Amino acid sequence: MNSVDTTTPSLLPDPADEQHLKALVLPFTEACPDLHALAHEAAQGILDKHGVKGIDPDQVWWHRFNNTSVSSTKAFLLWEHYPTPSESLTLPQLLVKRFRPHDQDNADLLDGYGGFYNEGPKAAIFNETNEVRMYPSEVLKDLWAINFSELYRKKMERFWTLHSDDFRTLAKLNFLSQALDEHDGSRLNNENLKTVIKAVAGNVTWPISRSMLEAQASVDAQLRVCALDIGGYTATDILCITDRNGVQILYTPGEIDGFHIFASPSDLHWWLLGQNNHAQNRARFMAHFPLAAQQQDDDNVGLNAMIDLLYSTWGRSDHHLINQKAEPITGDAFSWLRDSVKARMASDADLSLHSNGDLREKMWIGYLNAFVRIFGSMAAVGWPVALAAVGAGIASMGLNIDQAINGSTKADRKAGVIGAISSGIETLFNLPFLRGASELAEAAEASETFTLEEDIAEPVLEDASSVAPIAQLAPGPAYAKEGAELLSAFETNEILDGLSPVATEGKFMGIYQPPTGGNYVLINDSYYLVRYVNELKTWVIIDPANPYSFYRNLPIRPDEAGNWQPINRPGLFGGGKFDGLWPWGRASNPLPDVESPPTAYDMPQAIREDLNDIAQGGGTKYDLKDYMQSLPKPDGSNPVADFKAMRKTLYRDATTRLESLTLPARPEIPALPPGLDSKSIIKKLLRSASGLIIGESHSSVASKQFLIENMEVLSKQNVKTLYLEHLLTDFHQVDLDAFNKTGTLSESLEKYLKHLDRGFKTDPSDQFTFLELVKAARKSHIRIQAIDCLASYKSTGMVGVDKTFRQKMMNFFSHEVIRTDQAARGAHRWVALVGDSHANSWEGVPGLSELEGGIGLRIESTPAGTARGIEVDPGRIPTDEFGRPLTMVKSDLRLQLDTPPSVTLAETLETALSNPGDCTVMNIDGQATLIHRSRSGSIVRTTIQRDHGSFYVERANWSSISGQRYPSLVEFSSALRLIGLRPVQVPGT
Repeated sequence: MNSVDTTTPSLLPDPADEQHLKALVLPFTEACPDLHALAHEAAQGILDKHGVKGIDPDQVWWHRFNNTSVSSTKAFLLWEHYPTPSESLTLPQLLVKRFRPHDQDNADLLDGYGGFYNEGPKAAIFNETNEVRMYPSEVLKDLWAINFSELYRKKMERFWTLHSDDFRTLAKLNFLSQALDEHDGSRLNNENLKTVIKAVAGNVTWPISRSMLEAQASVDAQLRVCALDIGGYTATDILCITDRNGVQILYTPGEIDGFHIFASPSDLHWWLLGQNNHAQNRARFMAHFPLAAQQQDDDNVGLNAMIDLLYSTWGRSDHHLINQKAEPITGDAFSWLRDSVKARMASDADLSLHSNGDLREKMWIGYLNAFVRIFGSMAAVGWPVALAAVGAGIASMGLNIDQAINGSTKADRKAGVIGAISSGIETLFNLPFLRGASELAEAAEASETFTLEEDIAEPVLEDASSVAPIAQLAPGPAYAKEGAELLSAFETNEILDGLSPVATEGKFMGIYQPPTGGNYVLINDSYYLVRYVNELKTWVIIDPANPYSFYRNLPIRPDEAGNWQPINRPGLFGGGKFDGLWPWGRASNPLPDVESPPTAYDMPQAIREDLNDIAQGGGTKYDLKDYMQSLPKPDGSNPVADFKAMRKTLYRDATTRLESLTLPARPEIPALPPGLDSKSIIKKLLRSASGLIIGESHSSVASKQFLIENMEVLSKQNVKTLYLEHLLTDFHQVDLDAFNKTGTLSESLEKYLKHLDRGFKTDPSDQFTFLELVKAARKSHIRIQAIDCLASYKSTGMVGVDKTFRQKMMNFFSHEVIRTDQAARGAHRWVALVGDSHANSWEGVPGLSELEGGIGLRIESTPAGTARGIEVDPGRIPTDEFGRPLTMVKSDLRLQLDTPPSVTLAETLETALSNPGDCTVMNIDGQATLIHRSRSGSIVRTTIQRDHGSFYVERANWSSISGQRYPSLVEFSSALRLIGLRPVQVPGT
């Protein structure tokens, strides 16, 4: 448990030091080489030179064709091409990759092979309707004149010449800031905080000063510091700090959780598996390593393959792939970090500017594509490498490949980076407002060993017998099969009769090399494709369907007779905690396990079953009207009448109590820059108040998107409870409590959440819904508490009430629930999601922000590229069911978020495919996809597959056409019509 500083240190940092450091951030960020932005700027110069106006360089495409082309007198280049280019690059990408070497010698042929267009490779045709009037042969000359590679390298050299010392200072500052932030969020206890500071920043004490940050300090001799390496591939910026007992803390700059404590190599191995078991989190993890680590050459299989091999080496003691080199850092750790980043930037530039094509061919395509989707094809170079180490989050620097770099996108990205680094400076220089100042002052006397957190979460399980074996919980492939059954998954169709092994001893002993290429071994009369892994000094059987992937692999070795045999897997023996139940190394500090106390307005248990249909959204609107009399049951009870009486009681109590209630003092609302990133917004608001009330229009995507995408951040900021409107204490809380404990969502609660999503039409892409919100909260260990009851929620149809009856009833009831809950479980930070008329005062009714002394944040969605970020709320004028304007709703602050493209597409399809049978064909992630509205009303996607030029789909319930090959899309479309589907033109496609 971390102590809380109860006294303010007598000495405070010099404000001039803080201002000096903040003044470094803008010129530092501006000077940091951004490959994409630089290419965009140069591409704009080419467009200007050729008189092309009104189009962004990222929307100008170079297409090369080697298929059908016909002459055209209308086209600028006198050619019309269709249907699909053989090569496509945006103009900024072309600047980096350049034309092919063959083109340099045959420039006069370029104008016939391809051209520039304002549509990507998915366009139906390429002619005068979409061409950009530039001659490729002239652009080739422009590229020679620009010499982009030299331009980028000069900017990179200038950055390091001017800002080398600044980088080291900011990297040290970021380390300290993240450590103190983790301490404030209970991930580092008092002693471990002092020890990690002593390890690499032993000269730092309180009050902090600029000179301390600028000064170098050698690594403490009693602690070992090295960079993480996997299979000999060394991370650029991940540091391992190890004590003499083998306990280590990992520092991962740029991540939400910056520090992770591991009691043993087994724990670290397990954590690495959990960081790499999906394409997206693996791409994020690999961003900490240079691009060169991802290359495959000779027998070196590359970082991606080594990560795959971590899964097959997992076991009781086989952790030799981790920290093979582990060269200790003995001098100043942040000087080493600076030099490491500098070397990586140069290395990445060499690969990106010269051999991107080779790199793309050799990387596992699934992870490459994920990396490109997250960071963009060029954004991986420069910015994320340098800026992650000094305080900018990796995810916040990502640039989606479909986004333009110009205008607000570029400005917002830069503003977010500046805001993140500045936030770290503020954290370090304002410690009296946080825990950690006293620990910083005592760092020099810190212990030289780490203490294992006693309350690192071991989840409390209701029934130990229900726990899956550790093999089932493994965050990656589990291998339950052995022997021949295991080998069967890797069999090939190769017949190598007549061939002999190329050697009888040495590395290639027992290896077959057919003329068609590849290396094979013979086991039990079957041949298996193998690759030599230099890092393991052995051969492994690999998947013949995906020879560049080691995700499925089987190490082998010769037996005493010289015959190849699989190495028996050690199995998944445990030694690690249940990854995913708690973030690694986080002290859980769970809320007391107490039953949710009942409220005075809950419906009695005896009649809940009779009212369940109403509670779950059933019945008719007339059932709720006061003037509709309900018949008593045979036993004389009348549950519906009791319910209506209860809501009248609640209305009377709410009206009376709200009029006489003394409201708490409002917190100071911090001034926030519009471009501030979500993490910093959350930190600053929760620093001002323990309660954050998010107001939404219930159909809004942005409010739920904000919470879902930042649930880990909220958890790290010690948010323990999510209070939700729409969920009822008397009908849902029991199921919510069970879900909070076990992770199992009851069928009735899941059905109700889906009912909410359908009713409010939240998100047709099913990403940012009430259901996904509840799941995300539980995943990040945030408890969900209902703040409605049947009486407050089903209030439609009441008579004798004023127009604010719903606001009064819900706000009062929610206040009672929150007050009781905080008393029962102890005061803690919380977030509430409510309608925007409940967040702050509306029509004279105090909102939850006023009732609880919290801050109201109204979040709304905007079309892509129009979000204004965070600002003082200007208000929104809602309308009633007839479209008539109502009183303005207004919170303390407003945050606008761009609607994600996936949601926009889903909304477009939801509108365009309005009737069962409506269908369209779209290119989704590079794959032709048939999308239709089913009889049940849902939107269904079916991949259109190709077979030697024919088109077909596979759907069991379309028996008349499933699997049938159609030679053209016209015939395929006719077949769809015969089964009742109707093609519809979707706007924007």
